[in-house]
Amino acid sequence: MLGMNRDITRRDFINGASAAIGSTFISPSLHASTTNKSLSSAQNATGYYPPILEGMRGSHPGSFEIGHLIRDGKRWDNSVDSVDTGEMFDLVVVGGGISGLAAAYFFQKEHGLDTRILIIENHDDFGGHAKRNEFQYKDRMLIDLGGAEFIENPNSYPEQARALIDDLGIDTSQSREVFNHELYSSLGLRGGIFFESNAFAKDKLVAGKQGLYNNKYQSGYVTLPAELENSIGLQKDVRAFLDQAPLSTIARDEIIELFAGETDYLPGMSLDEKVIKLRSLSYKDFLKEVVGVTNETLEFFHMWRASYMGNALDLTPTLNAMRYGLPGVKGLGLNDYLKSGRQPHNNHDDFHFPDGNASVARLIVRRLIPDAASGSTMHDIISTRFDYSKLDQPKQPVKIRLNSTAVNVQHINEKTVEITYVEGQSTNRVRAKNCVMACYHAIVPHICPELPGKQKEALRKTIRMPLVSISVLLDNWNAFKKLGIKSAYCPSSFASDVRLAYPLKFDDYESATKPDEPIMLHMYRIPVAGDGTFAREQFRLGRHELLAMPFEVFERNIRDQLARMLKDGGFDPAREIKGITVNRWPHGYAVGYNYESESIGYFSDRQEWPDEKRLWLTGRTRYGRIAFANSDANASAMNETAIEQAYRATQELTNAS
Repeated sequence: MLGMNRDITRRDFINGASAAIGSTFISPSLHASTTNKSLSSAQNATGYYPPILEGMRGSHPGSFEIGHLIRDGKRWDNSVDSVDTGEMFDLVVVGGGISGLAAAYFFQKEHGLDTRILIIENHDDFGGHAKRNEFQYKDRMLIDLGGAEFIENPNSYPEQARALIDDLGIDTSQSREVFNHELYSSLGLRGGIFFESNAFAKDKLVAGKQGLYNNKYQSGYVTLPAELENSIGLQKDVRAFLDQAPLSTIARDEIIELFAGETDYLPGMSLDEKVIKLRSLSYKDFLKEVVGVTNETLEFFHMWRASYMGNALDLTPTLNAMRYGLPGVKGLGLNDYLKSGRQPHNNHDDFHFPDGNASVARLIVRRLIPDAASGSTMHDIISTRFDYSKLDQPKQPVKIRLNSTAVNVQHINEKTVEITYVEGQSTNRVRAKNCVMACYHAIVPHICPELPGKQKEALRKTIRMPLVSISVLLDNWNAFKKLGIKSAYCPSSFASDVRLAYPLKFDDYESATKPDEPIMLHMYRIPVAGDGTFAREQFRLGRHELLAMPFEVFERNIRDQLARMLKDGGFDPAREIKGITVNRWPHGYAVGYNYESESIGYFSDRQEWPDEKRLWLTGRTRYGRIAFANSDANASAMNETAIEQAYRATQELTNAS
């Protein structure tokens, strides 16, 4: 790995540059192979084990280029350009993420263990955004998540998602046993804010007062409203925190007033009028036009909640922003109204695996293909090494075919669907009695040519938020201990979210408990401009940024940010960073989108939209023997959504038989 002043190696150049230019070298006319090469594919090679790969992961080079050719007009709809493998399945699933795997699970459960199922996945690993990053260092395994984080609020899981979780043996009642919520606080560590000199007076990391940090997503972020709701007396403590920050007196006063003041920013309006107004106004415009804050205060809040879910100030209606913790509520008289819309949720009940929901995916695969992995519990799934050569064997009923991109899916008669896919330089065809499209919905119109025009249009308008989930292996975390932080909100930095690994302990895996032990550090970058343009345009530009940025640029920025943030703790990136994996997701989280008010259509109250605005309902309509799953099918980037949509899709096919 690169130090701050080391040369870029050939390996670094290839890992990064191929992401930006790889598609240039993909032939627009891939030829069909003369034989079925599924059994000689990459996943059957000795030592094939994607979780340990570093460098550029997520949408890695080789996973997206065929999709981009399809987007740009390349078609594989002529049978002479592909080879018929002769395989016939009861179900083919396009997409091997949580939803695709769950669809296979539900279909097998409905139709029996001998049901023939093929899962086609364009990435080199299963799980989709539920990605596992695995490192070996100092004779120990260290694991981090590369995407989907955790099982959130499992006590409120819908019926089928709850049944699947239970059937896999995930005992969510152990959430507080496996997660040591007291470890970091017992060491005097808390959340902080890193002010970077590109937007503030100087580089400065400010650690907060113990107890002022209570964010649902960003472990350790500063979320003062939860503490200030019942006691304005904490204003003094908040002031003490802000007085350490490189902020002007004006900005400090504005922030304090927003959190603890009694100003009614919409005087003369009734409660109903305020609600209507705040639903139609982005939080950024609320701060600028209604409150009248300075640009310095806007920068302070720039990535307050966008660091994980992408809901930047200009993309979130004010009412929703306030419901989830952004300030300005007290004087408006909205406390009771906003509380009435919240579901009770204790964050300590959220269930975390070290690799996030990748362990959920691994548990499903082990259930579908028992020979691929040993063990039988949610504890042993963490250290189990999967045998990828067992995922696609001739005699087993369920197969997972990796590095394979579906390029054409259509009926050949009322009861049979033909699926064409590209695997390396091979283009093959299989047939199935049923097909579930569990892939990114925006690509579906290009590969399912027979769908009705209205459905194609709805699918094309699928919106996804880009993001980068970064895993950094550290030799130790003494600098964090010295500085008194476990995490930091970094509003103007390359990565806006920096956090030490969750302190987890399972039967055969335990994360670091002492500062001199190796640990995983997690960082997020959400490429949203926050400039007030439409969310879909910001997301488009964010995708372009991620695909054009080579790995070495990611690495340089990561190292530079950590060096500046942790300098007073004695941190040396060249000495202490032992590995970096960049999980790039140009098409990241599924979101609902209101095209009529699209400047603030992201993260609005979708439950109040009429059905005609919920384009995903039209997009997921079953067509013959083809059904649609994935989180896109309900425009919600949640684990339970992916599972529930898988169940709905398989039930539609079963009921139509």
